[in-house]
Amino acid sequence: MEKELYQAVGYIALRNKDGSPMISVPLYVKVTELNKNGMTEAQESVMHRISEIMLKQYDKQISGYIANLKAE
Repeated sequence: MEKELYQAVGYIALRNKDGSPMISVPLYVKVTELNKNGMTEAQESVMHRISEIMLKQYDKQISGYIANLKAE
């Protein structure tokens, strides 16, 4: 039998009858397929977007640092 895969996508906070919080319960979705990197396509897409944003920020920081060195 093939192993079923699930991925946590969020948490739901349950409450007691008096409104006080109970334990948070994770919400899962069934993952049908992992790619060659061991991730779902959605995970890989998010990783690429975050990496792109981080690289742009790093590029700004390095460019600013180099500009300051040249100005000295």
